[in-house]
Amino acid sequence: MAFTAEEIRRSLAALGEMPITGLQILSAQALAVQYYPHLDAGQPVLILGLSERSQATRLQQTLLQVYPADHAVTLAHDGDTTVLPLGELAERADCLPGTILLIPPLAQPASYEALQDIIVHLRSPEGCPWDRELTWARLRGSLLEETYELLAALDTENAAKVREELGDLLLQIGLQAEIATEEGLFRFGDVIAGIVTKLIRRHPHVFGDAVVTGTADVLANWEAIKAAERRNNGEKRSPLAGIPPGLPALAQADAYLDRMSRLQEQKAPAAPWAALAKLPSDAPVSTELLGEVLFGLVAWARARGLDAESALRAANARFAATVEAQLT
Repeated sequence: MAFTAEEIRRSLAALGEMPITGLQILSAQALAVQYYPHLDAGQPVLILGLSERSQATRLQQTLLQVYPADHAVTLAHDGDTTVLPLGELAERADCLPGTILLIPPLAQPASYEALQDIIVHLRSPEGCPWDRELTWARLRGSLLEETYELLAALDTENAAKVREELGDLLLQIGLQAEIATEEGLFRFGDVIAGIVTKLIRRHPHVFGDAVVTGTADVLANWEAIKAAERRNNGEKRSPLAGIPPGLPALAQADAYLDRMSRLQEQKAPAAPWAALAKLPSDAPVSTELLGEVLFGLVAWARARGLDAESALRAANARFAATVEAQLT
């Protein structure tokens, strides 16, 4: 929906003396069909054309992806203004023709642009000497470390820690993208465009006309689409190609089994440990046999909805805690 300059002028006049530096003007109709709002929450937002209750409900759902429910917003209509929490917008908005909604900026920067601005500043001549010396190669170790710290936080299900570690990992991505930008390889926008295009292409049942009946169909379609992509690119690869060789062994086995399960049914062994259990206690065990048993355990765990890598990490943590407790 397009708005005339006069409509925008009247809307601004209805706000009186409210500060609107950096104001973004958006359509309620366009915003209400988005699942994540296309806006900068670090700047004020003026939403025009709010005219239906159902629209207000959908708009509230979308905005709550970025703003907290208690974020104060202002409704204005014919010179009357009402300040209310965003979480009450759907039930309290009158939605009369000409109603506008003003959303003030968040108190703390919360957009990706704010993060990337900090990253670029750190690597600028006015920034930090240490950050300026970072390269892709130098970031490899910290990227891996931050990934494992996030996994550890996920294992504890500590939301505050997960949030912190996600931020640390996001910083790594931002630094990698900025280095590429400086070297003229690509920009962060290219990274976003690439993954957005891929997600749309690989979900034809959401963004196209394909019909699926469940997760199995989705995964089968996904593998077929990826195979077609490889053919179009002239690639001849194993179905397991692309799974990182540096993954921990249990996680790699799980990834192999997951990938193949999308192409054909994978039968898990009933008791993968049986081959070891029937051996005499002093019998030698080959690394090949041990590896087959461990691989079978991963398959056995997958069949029961268990993640072998996470289970072993948790067991390691319990063992470390027991050892530490014995020292006190």
